[in-house]
Amino acid sequence: MLLERIKVHSESLGDRPALTAGEEVVRWGELWPMAQGLAAKLREQGTGPVALIGDPGQVWVPVAFVACLLAGRPYLPLDPLLPPAGQGELLEQAGAVLLDRQRAEEGFSSDLSCPLPDDPHRIAYEIFTSGSTGTPKLVEVSLSNLEHFLRWASALPEIAAVLGGTAVGQAAWSFDLSVADLYLSLLGGGTHVALTPAEKEDFPALFRRLEKSDLSLLVATPSFLRLCLTEPSFGPARLPKLRTVFSCGEVLPPAAARRLLDRFPGVALLNAYGPTEATCAVCAVPISREMCGGPLPIGTIGEGAVDISLEEGEIILTGASVSPRFGGKYSTGDLGYVENGLLYWAGRRDLQLKYKGYRLEPARIEGVLEALPQVERAAVLPRRDGAGQVKGLTAFVEGTGLEPEKLAQALADLLPPYQIPGQWKLLDRLPLTPNGKCDRKRLEEML
Repeated sequence: MLLERIKVHSESLGDRPALTAGEEVVRWGELWPMAQGLAAKLREQGTGPVALIGDPGQVWVPVAFVACLLAGRPYLPLDPLLPPAGQGELLEQAGAVLLDRQRAEEGFSSDLSCPLPDDPHRIAYEIFTSGSTGTPKLVEVSLSNLEHFLRWASALPEIAAVLGGTAVGQAAWSFDLSVADLYLSLLGGGTHVALTPAEKEDFPALFRRLEKSDLSLLVATPSFLRLCLTEPSFGPARLPKLRTVFSCGEVLPPAAARRLLDRFPGVALLNAYGPTEATCAVCAVPISREMCGGPLPIGTIGEGAVDISLEEGEIILTGASVSPRFGGKYSTGDLGYVENGLLYWAGRRDLQLKYKGYRLEPARIEGVLEALPQVERAAVLPRRDGAGQVKGLTAFVEGTGLEPEKLAQALADLLPPYQIPGQWKLLDRLPLTPNGKCDRKRLEEML
């Protein structure tokens, strides 16, 4: 399905931009011949995974992704910010060969052709998890996994309405959130705009790019959305064609959702959830202004890409999006609960704490905090004694006009006493990992 659609678009859309980043552009008419040329070279050279190291400002990387899919060889995107020694360790672990830009471009210009592989269950890509809950794990995603995700996501009314338009992706290629914006754009014959590292570090350049792109779909982490919302001009006047925001990769704070919906009254905001092991995202729910008074749901039971169930509070995924390694069923390690048919995330099982004889999930406390009007973002960490036992809770909070005593009182009205943090640290901004998630390791250093 995917490759056939890309081929048809390449033959019919001619000079329309397919992939752009910074000043680099690959047009639709160029995409298929370039990918064919490299695919033929790759198929001649072997069958194992092909690693690529390139930032989102380099359009050769996604062209090489398509070439790998054509060649029947899994691709492995690595973080260019990772030190060489770390890159080497991951290459060795994956058994991958490195493809650099020079050799890729030699393939693009080779004028060779490569027939479509006939195995729909072959591995499309391999990707390392962020390691935020431990050592990075290598996850294999098959072409059938990827196509199942795309069928589900493209059928969402909020996504279907913008297929064929311009999709802007914020995530690095090594972060699987990028799968959503890149392949939905290629599937629909649209234009994909990858934000460069320089643009993401320079506010004026970032907003010039967003404005110039005429984006209709924005795929981003909540942290990136919150960053954009600090700019007063981030609104319909500059982005008149924006119709859908797909938020995934971390918890979406109610305050950020409320501000986005207030700023863009006509835009659909999808809050999505899904682990790397189940192909980017498995469920999503449109967020309304009325939902922003408490923790936000992440999906609707019965309407996801896979079957979603709870076993002793843990989210279990069963279906065609789950990586082949898990035999179609994946225990996520994420805790959840259902209210009125909506699924809510309640933290990580491995972050559960035993405190004062009670078992608690810090994420539930964080969700209550983030639902308070003055709180932008919160993280709750345990303080431990020399024996490793929890002796107290510390809340790290980002927001405006914060007063620890009033925050504690607000929680006391909503939570039992043992869930009220005894220590508060107010931060201008919570530290983030390169993938935009809360960096709990850095917060632990502040305890």
